[in-house]
Formats: sequence, structure tokens, C-alpha cells
Amino acid sequence: MRKAFIIAVFLISAVLCCIYLYMNSLTFKVQKVLQGKDCTVSAAVISGQKAWEINRKKVPLMSVFKHFIALKVFEKIEKEKLSIEDKIFVTDDMVIKNTHSPMLKIYTPPFEISVGTLLKYVVSESDNNACDILLSYIGGLSVLQDYLNSIGFGNIEISADEKMMEADFKTQYLNKAYPIDVIKLIKTAREGSIISENHKKFIDKIMIETITGSDKIKAGLPDNVVFGHKTGSSSRKPDGVKIADNDAGFVILPDGTTYYISALVTESKMSNSENAALIAEVSKIVYEHILNKKPVYKFIWQH
Repeated sequence: MRKAFIIAVFLISAVLCCIYLYMNSLTFKVQKVLQGKDCTVSAAVISGQKAWEINRKKVPLMSVFKHFIALKVFEKIEKEKLSIEDKIFVTDDMVIKNTHSPMLKIYTPPFEISVGTLLKYVVSESDNNACDILLSYIGGLSVLQDYLNSIGFGNIEISADEKMMEADFKTQYLNKAYPIDVIKLIKTAREGSIISENHKKFIDKIMIETITGSDKIKAGLPDNVVFGHKTGSSSRKPDGVKIADNDAGFVILPDGTTYYISALVTESKMSNSENAALIAEVSKIVYEHILNKKPVYKFIWQH
């Protein structure tokens, strides 16, 4: 009887311990805020050598894919011994007038503009015209896909430019990736050797200076952290559903701890502000979890 009692106590304790650990896990905390929302949120976190995912599936990237174009631009410059100060001549037929393009508020075709300035417009302000100009500069969509394949990120699928996505909303589904791969690539670019140290500093700077999406991941963070990111936002389908509302980037805490986070909202019936608030809430949960030195496990939960 005594042996049976000890076994029973051990099993109950083990179950209670598992329940406690799960209720304090990142998965449980994020799951709670996603319940009942008229959208799907796929998110991922990398902290140190540990990774976490929720709703693992390939989702539309929207303008997040512009970060990948920047990386290929750096690769081209380094390989061909060019410079971000080199100029590109932009003619009227190279731009779309009725698209998101802060650049056209400053420049009127024809004009010359440096590659570096175009990169700032692409990353910091998510300019659609600057995006397609640089995409042409690197050789087009197939060259970008080949580049991703060559650096080990063939799971990221790129087959539409901004002009295509502007013309037909269905093409906004073509550029897609797992959220974990997006931040793996951001991490690889920052910490690996696929671009030079100078270009690492440059892309960090323009990601930190990003002015889009201040109500998304950034809104869930305190002012004393460094945050660099790339956002993405789709149009809405005829039924009012938003295809995607995205944010992904890196967070550097005051003690130097760095983590990477992506939160991608898809098929949302909610408003833009509600999508952003949900991303901000996920961001806040992740930040507090990591701040409290709680582990990020390699764990996948399907919602």
C-alpha cells in the first residue's frame, strides 16, 4: 500500500508540474490571446539557440519580402565590387503612380537616385516602386529565388513583384514562407557571413529607422529596447477579408540579449487597428516571457 501511495503521489505531482509548466509557457500565453479572433496568427520566436512557433504554415509575406531583396542587393554589390552610392536612372515607365510610394513625393521621373537611398525607401518606408526598381537591378524574381535557394532558404517562395500584386490581389498569395524562416533569415543576415559587416550595419540602421508598423510589434515593447523590423500589409478581398498584416524583426534588450520575432496575421475579418493590436499583444507576451528569463522551447502548436 505504501508503495502504491508513493507512486500515486509521484504521478500527481508530475501531472501538476506539467500543468504548471504549460500554463507558464509561451504557447499557453499566446494561445489565450488568439482564442476567438476572426483571423489566423502565425508567429515565431528565436532566442539564442531555441525556437518557438505557433500555427506553423506558409503565409503570404506581402512587403516583408522586400528585406530579402535588400540582402540580394548587398550580395550583388559585394560580388561585383559595386557601391550603394552608385546611381540608378529612373524613368516614368519604371514606376506605378497609384501605389504606396513615398519616394515619388520627393522625386519626379526622370531622376537619378542612389542604390542606398532606394534601399532606405524599400526597407524603412516599404516603397513599392523602389522595391520593383531594385528587383530589376538584381535581375528579377527568378534571380531572387535562386539566391534564397543558394543560401539555404528555398522554403521561402517568391514569384510576384509589387506591380503584379497591385494588378491582381490573388497574386498577393504567391510570396509566402513559414514565419520561422523569415526570422531565421534575418538572424542569418545579422549574425552570419552572407553579407559584409558594413552592410550588416546599414541594414540594421534602416530596419531600426522603419516608420511603418509602429502599432504592431513595436507597440508591445518598452522604449528602452532597440527594435528593427520589416512590415507587410495587403489589400482586402472583395468580401472585406484582409489577406495579410505582418511584422518581423529583431529586438535587442538593454543587457544585450537579442531575440527575433515574426507575427503574421492572415485572412482577417478584423480592422487594421485590431490586427495591429493583436500583433502588439503577442509581442508584449514574448518580451515579458524572455525578460523574465523563461525558456523558449522548440515547440509547435496548431491553432
